[in-house]
Amino acid sequence: MAGRAGVARFGDGQSTLDTRLGQQGDLVMSELHGRYYEQAVRKNVYFSLCVARATSLPATATIGNMVYNPPDSGVNLAISKWQSQVIATSATLTGIGLAVGYQPTTPTTVTAADATGSTYLTQPTLLTGKAKAYAIATALVAPVMVAMLHHNTAAINTVGIDQASGDFEGQLIVPPGGFICFAATGAAAAASGHTSWISWEEIPTL
Repeated sequence: MAGRAGVARFGDGQSTLDTRLGQQGDLVMSELHGRYYEQAVRKNVYFSLCVARATSLPATATIGNMVYNPPDSGVNLAISKWQSQVIATSATLTGIGLAVGYQPTTPTTVTAADATGSTYLTQPTLLTGKAKAYAIATALVAPVMVAMLHHNTAAINTVGIDQASGDFEGQLIVPPGGFICFAATGAAAAASGHTSWISWEEIPTL
């Protein structure tokens, strides 16, 4: 790639511009719009919201926010942002994490997530992608915890943690046939005790 290392300064109206390179041959770029703007406006970013659920321990009978990538989807799910609220006293809940599992067939006994679709917020209904989002689902094999999101003090007064959030920046990938779900540690969140939100990018498999 042709270009030059070092700071570049160009005035308005210049038609021929050098590509800026780093000293290890890396292309240097800056953001004009928000970090996820291009993929979001191309309708490749999706979310799932589950409100007031009794999020379970990792188990075949999952209660909580599950995102399933069907085997024939043709896409990988690159997990990005998440939000979690413990909204009711849970006597023995000590934390919330993300668990992953693999499911060759569609989960059974499902309840749809409270809201799901593209982050390109069209009306009257949200655009849907390849992944399926559930608030309740039954898998063949219990998922395994792969990431801790936040701690929760058991029997915290009146309500749990106000809100925790974070961004995996696409480093967690759910391939076709896999699913990811919020899961409790210690014990399940109380009935109607947990609200969660997660977003992901759908990227064609290689």
